[in-house]
Formats: sequence, structure tokens, C-alpha cells
Amino acid sequence: MLSSTRFAPATLGPGLLAGFAGAVIVDAYLLVTLVAVTHTYTVAQFYDFVASGAIGKAAYADPHAVWIGLALHLVVGTAWGVGYAYAAARSSQLNARPLTSGIVFGIVVMLAMQLVEVAANIYTLPSTFSLVNSFVAHTLFFGIPVAAIVAARTRVR
Repeated sequence: MLSSTRFAPATLGPGLLAGFAGAVIVDAYLLVTLVAVTHTYTVAQFYDFVASGAIGKAAYADPHAVWIGLALHLVVGTAWGVGYAYAAARSSQLNARPLTSGIVFGIVVMLAMQLVEVAANIYTLPSTFSLVNSFVAHTLFFGIPVAAIVAARTRVR
């Protein structure tokens, strides 16, 4: 366990990097699956949906909501990364098993984000495809990269 005086510098950098990288990776995956492959959304509709979690249904009528959604996704992903780095600094098991930790972390993030959708009144019951796609996105394309980056960047040299 790191001392409280060393925590911020030792874990903030890896957490920011991991969260930002995870947000970019998961966005790329979701844009490929939801925009390019299934045509469920356009890029604008995808980020409008993300923005609607913060500003409600008005996001769909606001042309700036796309940028709000993009920024929000990056900020939230980065915050999750910092939170994971904080937890990993407190529990050596997280860094010792980044694959398992990343999968569990991804599930936690997915469930928490579903609760945000419920709280923002934008939740809809997902189809089987949506549920599986969300699971894959949050575990393989967010949780595991975040856990792997944090583990790699916080190893004692």
C-alpha cells in the first residue's frame, strides 16, 4: 500500500492515462458496432445519447450536444480510470490479476452506467444484442485495458 503522501503522484498519472485510453478504446468499439456495423445510431445520435445522461432529452435537439457527449464520455472514462487506480493502490490483488480485475471492473462500470441511465430517465430495456454488446464493450474494451494500463504503469521498478 502506498503512503497517503505518495498516492496522488504515483496513481493519478496511470489512472488518467488508463481512463482516457479506455474511453477512447470503448468509444471506437461502440462506434464500429453501433454506427458502422448495425447502423443503430449515427455518430451524432450516439453522442447525443451520452449527453442526454447529463442534460436530458434536450440533448437530441441541441447541435452542441454531440460535443458535450464526447467530452462527457472522455471525462467519465477518465474518472473511472482514476478510481480504479486508487483501488489498485489499496489492493495489490487488482494489479496482480489485471485480466480478472478488468472484467469485474468492466461489469461494475456497466451496471453503474445503467443506473445513471435510470436516474436520468433515459433507460430502456436493452435487447439481447444491446446487453451483450454493452457487456463486451465495458469488459473487453474498457475494464481490461484500464486494469492492464494501471498494472503496467504502477509496477515497482
